[in-house]
Amino acid sequence: MIADPASGPMATRRLPSWERLAAAVIDFLVLLVPQLILFVVIAGHQFSRIYSYEVAHRSEGAAKLAAAPAFVRLGHQFTPAFDMFLIVAEALTAVYLIGMYLGTGATLGKLALGLRIRRVDGRPMTIRDAVLRSLVFWVPILIPAIGVWLVLLQYVGGTLVLLMRPDHRGPEDLLAGTLVVRQADQGRSLAEITGIGAAAIPPARPPNAPRLPGGHLPGWGPVADQPPPPGGGTEEAPS
Repeated sequence: MIADPASGPMATRRLPSWERLAAAVIDFLVLLVPQLILFVVIAGHQFSRIYSYEVAHRSEGAAKLAAAPAFVRLGHQFTPAFDMFLIVAEALTAVYLIGMYLGTGATLGKLALGLRIRRVDGRPMTIRDAVLRSLVFWVPILIPAIGVWLVLLQYVGGTLVLLMRPDHRGPEDLLAGTLVVRQADQGRSLAEITGIGAAAIPPARPPNAPRLPGGHLPGWGPVADQPPPPGGGTEEAPS
């Protein structure tokens, strides 16, 4: 029977958990400030009007207020502005996460706490990995009616998954095949960190290696994730 690296005796101690939660709080605050500014710019005026009307007519009762033509009209003006805010805010979240993943291998919160994000084999994330890892943080809120509940499930349920799993991988890590490690463990695979297996650091790509066939973006095509073969990837056919 082959042992599961995620259940290795060193996993819980070597892999960060509570530091990840603290980093998530920092990232939440980092995104909160620009999102509040966006809300004021995009939907602030409509929100101010509908809120002022609600305060002024609160004594009339909720049922009468909801049926008032003026209140309904203000609501119809606020809804598209709020929807636009959600789209722009989630686009900002996606750009922040994907850009930080690819640029530094960590978000600002993780950088501040000395954490890095790597694939389970120890290699840096590709574009595909970064996009997949970011999905759970911005796609749910764009789904009508259930988006808020999906976000709540992600943050509450995801936190429980992260704390209960021996390898401390959350839903975003399971989706993208990634792992959060301390800075000193960069380049080491999950198997190596947990004491089972050897390092999984691929050879560096030669600077003059030929471009991959098929026109794939780096990290998306099936060949792109593989290190080039020795000799630059080309072999002469036998004569």
